[in-house]
Amino acid sequence: MSRRRSDYRTWEELTREERRRGLAVLSVAGVAAVVVVFLVVGSGGGSGGGAGAAAPPTTDVKARLTSWYATTAQVRSEVVRAVNAVRADIQAADGMSLKPACADLGRAVDRIGPLGLPPVESVSRNWTEGAGAYAQAVTACGNLFDGTPVPPPVLLQRTTDALNAGDGRWTMIVAQIGAPAQIVPTG
Repeated sequence: MSRRRSDYRTWEELTREERRRGLAVLSVAGVAAVVVVFLVVGSGGGSGGGAGAAAPPTTDVKARLTSWYATTAQVRSEVVRAVNAVRADIQAADGMSLKPACADLGRAVDRIGPLGLPPVESVSRNWTEGAGAYAQAVTACGNLFDGTPVPPPVLLQRTTDALNAGDGRWTMIVAQIGAPAQIVPTG
């Protein structure tokens, strides 16, 4: 059966590489959407700030924050790569690859703690909660393979929800710092 360029294929008809590329594009779109929502809704919607709003960081704090963020680049890249691999394996329903992908994510998450905390409390909270969400994803994913009596679809959803929560928290850090979004190509 021949196809015309305007015909669409189902997810199952795509090759593994096409699926990975599609997930990467969706990930970038998702991160962009979270940043836009945060900037429009989360920032108070205006430049005046609300009552009790934190003062912007001083130049010294901003420099320390930027320096701290730069020291986390390698581990953040490892986490992003591992998250992308876990997401791709979940989408592909590839349990044989999912188990080692979750183990890789676990090793990356273990490297987060020794990096220390940012010098700004709100950034520190997002860093810690993001790391905690990624750790929850590792636990839920591991439960798929350790005999936990919870249906696999529930554990896969918990894994995905935790990955989304971690991504959301770390995307807020990018917005708080004013750094470019962390995008690591898959493949």
